[in-house]
Amino acid sequence: MRLLILDPDDQFHRTVCPALDEAGHEVLLRRDPEAALVEAQASGVEGLILDLEASESGVLNILRRYRAGGGSGIVVVLGGALTAPLATQALREGADGFVRKPALPEEVLLALRQAEERERLRQEVARLRATLGARGLEPLVVAEDPKMRGLLELAARAAAADTSVLICGERGTGKALLAQAMHRFSRRGDAAFVAVDCDAAPDLFAPSGERAPDGSVPSPGDPQSLWRSANRGTLLLEQVAALSAESQIQLLSRLGGRNGNGSHGPEADVRLMATSRTPLDTAVGEGRFRAELLQRLEATTLVLPPLRERQEDIPALVTHFAQHVASRTGRPVSITPHALAGLQAYTWPGNVRELRQVVERAAMLSPTGKLDRGDFQVLADPGSPAGVASGVLALKPQVEAVEREAIVRALQATKGTRREAAELLQVSLRTLFYKLRRYGLA
Repeated sequence: MRLLILDPDDQFHRTVCPALDEAGHEVLLRRDPEAALVEAQASGVEGLILDLEASESGVLNILRRYRAGGGSGIVVVLGGALTAPLATQALREGADGFVRKPALPEEVLLALRQAEERERLRQEVARLRATLGARGLEPLVVAEDPKMRGLLELAARAAAADTSVLICGERGTGKALLAQAMHRFSRRGDAAFVAVDCDAAPDLFAPSGERAPDGSVPSPGDPQSLWRSANRGTLLLEQVAALSAESQIQLLSRLGGRNGNGSHGPEADVRLMATSRTPLDTAVGEGRFRAELLQRLEATTLVLPPLRERQEDIPALVTHFAQHVASRTGRPVSITPHALAGLQAYTWPGNVRELRQVVERAAMLSPTGKLDRGDFQVLADPGSPAGVASGVLALKPQVEAVEREAIVRALQATKGTRREAAELLQVSLRTLFYKLRRYGLA
C-alpha cells in the first residue's frame, strides 16, 4: 500500500516507519499539511496516517477536504489522551481507525489491516447491492436494520467461497432472491441458476419406480438432467426439508463424491444451495431429515429475519415499492405519516412479499396517488368510512381474509409442510399451491 504520513514525530519515524517498509508498504513522509493534501488527492495514495497534533489549522480540516474532494484511501489517525475527542470526531467524519500515541509498530499495522478489511467488505457489499438492484432483487438491499446489513456482509463473503449454503427464514423473507443474488455475485454468476421446489417434487432424487410410503409410485424428474443443467452453476433446492427419505439418501450419496459438490463426471461441478422455512435441526431431531445431509448443506447458514423484527426497514421498503409503481405508471405516489405508522406497526405474516403486494395494490387502485391509512386493506377499520369506501365490508374480501388466515395456521401447524397442510385443510395439493400464489404465501 502507498502510504502518506503527515508530520511523524521522531519516535514514529524511528520505530514504525521501518516496520511499514518491512511489511511491504511504500511510505511517503510529509511535514506540510497543505502540500500533503494536494499530493494525497493527486498521486493515487492508498492510505493516510495523520497525526492529530500535526497542524494548527487542524487535521480534521485536512480529513474533511480530502473526503470532500473524492479521496477514498484508508485514513488512520494518531493522537494522545488529550486528542481523544478529536479522534472520535475524525472517525465520524471519515477516518477508518485510531491509534493512541506513542504508537507501536504492531498497533499501526493492525489498524491498517483492519481498515483494509472493512473497506474490502464495504466494496463487496456495494457490489452485491448493485448486483441485486440490476437483477430486479431490490427489496433485499433496502436494509437499514443492523441485522440485515450484517447478513448481507456475510452473504457477500459466502458468495465468493463457493461452498454449500443453507438459507433459512419465514415465507416471503426473500430466501430464493438472496440465493440468486449470491449466485450472480460468485464466480459462477454467468452460468446456470437452477431452482427446484422440493415441496412440489419431494421424490426428486428417488430412483424411478421407488414406491412412496403410501404405496403410490412417484414420477420424479431426471436427476442426471438436473445436475447437467446446473453444471458449472448453482442448484437451489427450495424447501429442502420436504424431500422424501429416499431422495435424501440419494442426494447424500451424490454429494459424497467430490468435496460436497457432487460425484465425479462431466456434470459434477455444481454448487448446492438450499432453503428452509423451518429449522432443519428440528427436522433432524424429529427424524424427518438426515443429520449427515444437514452437515453437507450448512457450510454457511444464513437466517433471514422476518419483517416484524426489522421494522425500521419498513418505511424505506414502502417508499421503494411506491416509487416502483410511480415509475411504472408515470404519476407520483405519496404516503401519509398516519398510514406509514400503521404499516410499520402491522405484523406482516407474509413478510416483505406481502408488504410489496399491499403497497403496490394500494398505489395502483388509488385515484389520486396520495395513500392514507384507509387505502391499505390490512389497516382499514371495517367500521370507518374509509373501510366502507375501500370495500372492506364486501363479502369476498372478508371470505378471502378468513381463507388466507386458515392457510397460514395450517402451514404453521405442519411446520411449513404443504402436503400435510393440504390434508388439514381438506383440499388437494394443487388447490393449495393455487391459493398460496393467490394470497402471496408461495
